Amino acid sequence: MKHANVLLKDSEEIHEFLQHALAATLDDTLGTKELTSLTLETGRYGLKGMALLDQANTNAYGNPEITEVNLGVRDRPGILISGHDLRDLELLLQQTQGTGVDVYTHSEMLPAHYYPAFKKYPNFVGNYGNAWWKQKEELSVLMVRFL
Repeated sequence: MKHANVLLKDSEEIHEFLQHALAATLDDTLGTKELTSLTLETGRYGLKGMALLDQANTNAYGNPEITEVNLGVRDRPGILISGHDLRDLELLLQQTQGTGVDVYTHSEMLPAHYYPAFKKYPNFVGNYGNAWWKQKEELSVLMVRFL
């Protein structure tokens, strides 16, 4: 919800379910049947949350397009951004535009390259690295390259 909220999308229905589900975790009278039902309902609301996030992202940044993404780094100063928050990426790109600092995505942020709104930034140059669990190893190598 947070990532949709920063793009001004919200759902009272999802908030109400979250409160209901959290309260249910404190109810020791719930049995297997009720907890299984709650788990399935949680999945349905998870899908609703993802749909809300998709709507927020596509409204703000356009419909994703198949895009070739550069892997690796250039020989200029750079900033590596990871995570899921496209609004943070947008702000970073705005702040670094024209400064000579390149911006790279890492891991979960890779899909940001598919949104048309980010393609206007010439310093948004590629993706570095693999999965989040390799960050410690990869970032130590990257720091040496950037320094």
